[in-house]
Amino acid sequence: MKQKRHQKILKIIAEKDVKTQEGLTDELKACGFLVTQATVSRDIKELGLIKLPLADGSYKYAVTKEENHEIAEHIMIFSKSIINIQAAMHTIVVKVRSGMANAVAASLDNLIGHEVVGTIAGDDTFLIIMENPQAAEEMTARLRKIFSWKE
Repeated sequence: MKQKRHQKILKIIAEKDVKTQEGLTDELKACGFLVTQATVSRDIKELGLIKLPLADGSYKYAVTKEENHEIAEHIMIFSKSIINIQAAMHTIVVKVRSGMANAVAASLDNLIGHEVVGTIAGDDTFLIIMENPQAAEEMTARLRKIFSWKE
């Protein structure tokens, strides 16, 4: 049972921005697991979960990976590469310095990949495809905050 619960926790945090132990407890209960917050707390420790910052200033649970530790550093580095971030219908067009599109897109995939339909990168531009224009506008605003980019 514990192994199934751990697998479910990993699936939940991969698909959703779970910010608190209570939120994770509620998600598990909704999936049919009878757990207490104390059990979830132990699971978090056993799985080695960390909290990553979100654009709105809050934090979410994530799996401890070398990539996750580097995301904040990548964002800081890549923020100097951003030339323009613009929504166009259900797509976000991000213009960057030449040669940087793949690297920036890959880091963003790690950060927001579960929230987008997909990304595609060229040399100096990458596209983020969203489900609808409203989602594209909201994500554009988040990306501008993440990268401290101003028009």
